[in-house]
Amino acid sequence: MEKKKPQGQPLAQVAYQTLREMILNNELQVGTQFLEKVLVDKLNISRTPVREACVRLEREGLIEIQPRHGIRVKPISPDDMREIYEIMTALESQAVASLAQKGLKDEEISRLESATRRMQQSLQENALESWALADEEFHHTLLELTDNQRLKEVVLQFWGQAHRVRFATLHLRDTPHDSTQDHADVVEAIRNGDAERASEVHRQHRIKGGRSMVNLLEKLKLANI
Repeated sequence: MEKKKPQGQPLAQVAYQTLREMILNNELQVGTQFLEKVLVDKLNISRTPVREACVRLEREGLIEIQPRHGIRVKPISPDDMREIYEIMTALESQAVASLAQKGLKDEEISRLESATRRMQQSLQENALESWALADEEFHHTLLELTDNQRLKEVVLQFWGQAHRVRFATLHLRDTPHDSTQDHADVVEAIRNGDAERASEVHRQHRIKGGRSMVNLLEKLKLANI
């Protein structure tokens, strides 16, 4: 029997969002396998939408669909992370340059400044999880404000994979004071319409972040994150 779906939400979208959050929060742990029936029962959503959701998650690199064995939550290797950050660095830097060129409204600049202030406050309180959430909000806001829908879609496709590693290594990295300042510098450059500086600051920011993630994965052998 087909299960009822939440009003206004396709079941496949509900299944996708729920499974994705469970993977990113490590509720579905890396390397573990789940039969399709287990996922159907866990979500209380019928088989076809769950299958559609899994296809989307496989395209994002979060899972591997194994015939007759359900899904396997994929680990991320240092090489995976290196490639992910190369893509995110190039595309996000282009997005930032575009924002500086077109100019942002005061309320849009305020959204970026608000996220940066929360990052600064979180560091003062040594609340790294709160810092990471504000950091992600900053990057998501940059993408939301760009007019390039395809660029946005490509970056978000890899976002979840980077998210897992960033949160798993959050307390293993140096306190991210430089990262927070980078964000403030990017906002200033966008406000001033300086596309070249905005792009370069953001590019260096992402390069440093990617190098840090790759080094941690290699040093600590965290390929099963």
